[in-house]
Amino acid sequence: MAARARAEGAVVELSDVEGLVRFVEANHLVVAKTAQDHQRLSDADAGRKSTGVNWLLHHYLFFRVPLVRPDRYLEGLLPAARRLVSRPARILLLCLALIGGYFVVRQWSDFVGTLLRFLSWEGVLWYALALMVVKSAHELGHALVAKHYGCRVPTMGVAFLVMFPMLYTDATDTWRLENDRDRLRVAMAGVMTELSIAVLATVCWGFLPEGPLRQAAFFLATTSWMTSLLVNLSPFMRFDGYHALSDLWGIRNLQPRAFAITRWWLRERLFGFGESPPEAFTQRRRHLLVLYSIGTWVYRFFLFLGIALLVYHFAFKVLGILLFVVEIYWFILRPIMNEIREVSSRRIPWNPRTVLTCIAGCLVLGLLFIPWQGRVTLPAVLEADAHVALFPPEPARLKQQYVLQDESVRAGQVLYELEQPEIEMNLAQSRRQLQAVKARLARRAGSAEDLAQQGVLRNRLAELEAQISGLESRAHSLVMRAPIAGRIDMPEALHEGQWLDSRQQLADLVSQRSRRVHAFVREQDLERVIPGSEALFIPDDGSHDSVALHVRSIDNIGTERLAYPGLASRYGGPLPVEERRRGQNSGSLSLEDGIYRVTMVPDHDAPVRDWQVYGKVSVEGPAESLAGAIFRHAASVLIRESGF
Repeated sequence: MAARARAEGAVVELSDVEGLVRFVEANHLVVAKTAQDHQRLSDADAGRKSTGVNWLLHHYLFFRVPLVRPDRYLEGLLPAARRLVSRPARILLLCLALIGGYFVVRQWSDFVGTLLRFLSWEGVLWYALALMVVKSAHELGHALVAKHYGCRVPTMGVAFLVMFPMLYTDATDTWRLENDRDRLRVAMAGVMTELSIAVLATVCWGFLPEGPLRQAAFFLATTSWMTSLLVNLSPFMRFDGYHALSDLWGIRNLQPRAFAITRWWLRERLFGFGESPPEAFTQRRRHLLVLYSIGTWVYRFFLFLGIALLVYHFAFKVLGILLFVVEIYWFILRPIMNEIREVSSRRIPWNPRTVLTCIAGCLVLGLLFIPWQGRVTLPAVLEADAHVALFPPEPARLKQQYVLQDESVRAGQVLYELEQPEIEMNLAQSRRQLQAVKARLARRAGSAEDLAQQGVLRNRLAELEAQISGLESRAHSLVMRAPIAGRIDMPEALHEGQWLDSRQQLADLVSQRSRRVHAFVREQDLERVIPGSEALFIPDDGSHDSVALHVRSIDNIGTERLAYPGLASRYGGPLPVEERRRGQNSGSLSLEDGIYRVTMVPDHDAPVRDWQVYGKVSVEGPAESLAGAIFRHAASVLIRESGF
């Protein structure tokens, strides 16, 4: 073969022919005639057989269940399918898409409102049914277009990716198509089918009246759009977007070849082996493949991590932990270990790239294992030890205001004087009645009638005195005094003569003598916060100064309820909470387990205008490495979750 190739002008060596022979034999592309050939096939078959554990792991992560053999039925459907994609049908579909888009834009609030209304368990059920219909049509689209180009479609069924079901069509026969555009049409047929369904369903949604049919059209429309844009068109998993990109670039087996190029590129950048690339691509194409591979790895890292967490939470605890470990090992750790093994098998040259890699590696190891983190940062709130919200004792009119915003007052100082005309009128009337009763009692000796009613008059006297005492007490309460010394903070400007409701706050009176800080520490950082340690409170806003503190005490048990909404995740804070819907504490914010309250006090007087200031506390603690913190956090999670 080498001699014949050289005779035809090709530069071929005997080693090239031997390599070709080894390739076709290794891939079983030759007819087995000799005993040696049969032994090679037997060894290959034995090598493919995995142990029970490996088989279980592989088939748990991905397996297929064929349901139908549609090849001969597709022949009968082709004439009708060709009419659906004819030029007039495509023009009609484009017009309908414009009409549907007009309906959605015109009724956008109704469309979004319907979408939000069905974000419930009932809506999830309807979306699942719509997804089954849409995905069945999706796979049928692949099968029909593949059949149109003369390819066999041996099976259609359900594939399970980490026990998550999805329909599939076996269209591997499309490898025989030499035209990349034909393969691209097969790859995009499912998405185009879904989008066609979305267009028709959107138009129906715009025309139909309220009722079950309109809801069904809405589910079909939104399901088709969302699955096409979010799932099928992604090039990072082996869905339609991946095959379309592969055909668009004209690179079959895109991911294995891109990954091989990227692994070579990384080895050369890190160690400078000087090896030739696994394939000859232009520099621009090589850069595209490297970017694509890195994007795929990042996407898959977070995807598989999310799948592992999902499997862990949905399975019972023992199985969940086992499957979580399998997911992390198989999809994340195993590829990294394989690459480390591949690099270790080579003789690493000593060159500038290797030196830079070693320096960078030492820096990373230093950042991970050197205990350079000596402070713990905690969410916190600085508040006054004493705080009083001032409200009118009853609806009244502001007669006079004696204080201004931010004014410091002493305990007992008059702040506001209110008036209530009804009290003054009733008080004057009661006093006149009291004088009349006293006069009758004084002249009872000369009046037989008054003498006879002496008991009644005395009861009336006591009643009027009690009534006057109550009215005077109410009038006295309208002269509002400071219950504590502090600073006045008025939420809104008031003016004399203004009527005030009893629920209308007049001011906050904030003590400035004594302040404290409440911080919240997670269980894994609890041992790094020690009573007596120095700390620094840093407010979130720029209008307050930092405050030097020291740790006074740490609660022995975890905090269940959070009294500071500004720290709650529900309102943008850092602490994860759940709002209780039922029971005695309905509406309160419930903290997750393993969060403890730390009380700190300022080293010196810290005058602050507001009675509550949110911020962070940096606490001086034992130095700890980043790796130690990660290990301690992981250990605490494992200990907490191991309670079977």
